[in-house]
Amino acid sequence: MTFLHRIGDAIRSVLQEVPLWGARALFVALPLALLVWVITLPRSETSPPEGARGTGGNLKLWASIALGAQVLIYLVL
Repeated sequence: MTFLHRIGDAIRSVLQEVPLWGARALFVALPLALLVWVITLPRSETSPPEGARGTGGNLKLWASIALGAQVLIYLVL
């Protein structure tokens, strides 16, 4: 067994000890934290430099929708 195989086996054995609920919580918590960060960004940081108006210019809205969908998918599946 090579050195890289030993490293891979060690990593695999550590990751197998992580409970499924812990992995799922991590996969839900990360997009939720990003969603909170996106919502708290100032408007000047989330609008295009050209000053596009309407729903296309509101990057917070689309980022929030994408992150919310990701959280829902991880919670349901």
